[in-house]
Amino acid sequence: MSDDKNDKARKGDAPAPSPKGVSVVALILTALVSAGAAGGASLYVSKRTAHPAPSAHAAQAAAHAPAAHAPPGFTLPLDPFVLMSADSHRAFHAMRTTLALEFAPATREEDVRPYVARIRDAALSMLRAIPYEVASDPAQMDHLRAELQTRFQATGVRGIARVLITDLVVQ
Repeated sequence: MSDDKNDKARKGDAPAPSPKGVSVVALILTALVSAGAAGGASLYVSKRTAHPAPSAHAAQAAAHAPAAHAPPGFTLPLDPFVLMSADSHRAFHAMRTTLALEFAPATREEDVRPYVARIRDAALSMLRAIPYEVASDPAQMDHLRAELQTRFQATGVRGIARVLITDLVVQ
């Protein structure tokens, strides 16, 4: 008897999957897709109704708002800086930061490339002097950006529109 079963399995005469099993899988998949669509639609509708239409006062304020910023010129991303920052107790903390410089639209990239080493040197000099408490305080970011921009302009590079701190990790 067992030889007959082995012979059938070897010949590929295995029974085909029942149509009932296939239809159960199709039914489950259909239910899952429908539930996902219903959930997505309800989320979309709830987000749209959560933001009421702007009032007349808001519309008037928007009309007098300054025009949107023009797109920047090219952006110069700098390689990450990894350094140590001392706190008020003279304990050292690792700091990793990445900067990028946005330039005015009229500034050409080939005019800036010769200054990259000077820019990195100015950034590193300033970042090493920053105390841990300042580096870890989010309220100080605008001051750091302004100070970095001043130092970069002192290197001779022109046309810096904005200094971006794209990554800052302090341990």
